[in-house]
Amino acid sequence: MFINHYNNGKLTLDIELTTNCNARCPQCSRTDHNNNVQKFPWLKLQQVSLEQFKTWFSPKDFLHIQNIHFSGTYGDPGMCKDLKDIVQYIIENGTTTVSINTNGGIRDTDFWFDIGAIGQKRLRIIFDIDGINQEMHSFYRRGVDLNKVLENMEAASMTPAKIDVLTVLFKHNQDYLEQIEELGRKHGATGFESVEGNNFKDGPRYRFIDEEGNEQFLEQVTRDDREQGLERMDRRVRDHRHHNIIDEHTHISCQAIDRANMKVSSSGFLTPCCFISTPLEWECGRRNDLEKVDWYITTYGKDDKEINPTMKEYVERHQDFILGNKPFEDILKDSWYTKALIESFKQKQTATFACKKVCGKL
Repeated sequence: MFINHYNNGKLTLDIELTTNCNARCPQCSRTDHNNNVQKFPWLKLQQVSLEQFKTWFSPKDFLHIQNIHFSGTYGDPGMCKDLKDIVQYIIENGTTTVSINTNGGIRDTDFWFDIGAIGQKRLRIIFDIDGINQEMHSFYRRGVDLNKVLENMEAASMTPAKIDVLTVLFKHNQDYLEQIEELGRKHGATGFESVEGNNFKDGPRYRFIDEEGNEQFLEQVTRDDREQGLERMDRRVRDHRHHNIIDEHTHISCQAIDRANMKVSSSGFLTPCCFISTPLEWECGRRNDLEKVDWYITTYGKDDKEINPTMKEYVERHQDFILGNKPFEDILKDSWYTKALIESFKQKQTATFACKKVCGKL
């Protein structure tokens, strides 16, 4: 259980600090791919302040949290005006390490040098580089200046912080991965990771309308040695190649619990994982134009019109799971996390659809 990971100092958190972003990546969760790669109208722009973050986590919590990762599901952490101060607050109050995923096209070299100097060896910054030149890089990472990314990355690399590169792979850049890594090395990166584009659930081509109203397509990787989607749990539910295990699984092994990782939204919602975090938050009232419940938090999927009973309890009591309303440790001790969620995994009739699809084992 999550409280056990907390007590053992092994818990890790994936936190969204903002829903603001300078980029227009077609497959991003915030992007309306049918509307000139603009953000979805329902996405409320917000960011977490230092004072708000302090109400979420006390200095004591940082003795129990192994790592905090500032991710970019709906916005880039670099857009959060208090990012530097929040990192400093964490570093000064315990042993927690920090990682930041950014497109790197925000702020200036002084900012990224300063944040690296604050975090020192307890900070890891992952810069997104998706091409060897501006044209290749910005076909997906739209609106981001590659030269600015490289300058900011090089500035951060002058500090003791660890600097890595993340590349999102598609057909148009799959043959250039080695050159992208070499480009990163020249500008201070020491670690490299690549992931497949994460939204090919309907087939190997992803259609979007660009800034000028033109129809464009992202294409899935075609090289066998670049294919990763079948192995990566965090890409599993968005890939048309994946075997449907909903009705065939024998048990559920919760990846969030196994990896001691939880999700925190920019609104402060604490949820077990990214697969149910947004549907739960929408159902709790953030998005009011939904005609029906998101099928990820039903029991049986697309044809099910009712929210799963365990998820329904979360929604009905959602104020109990918003950071700042209650101490972080107390939320982890809540019976929903220690009993209801765990019990729901035991039968197909009680498990949430997303839990079965993502964490079901044959």
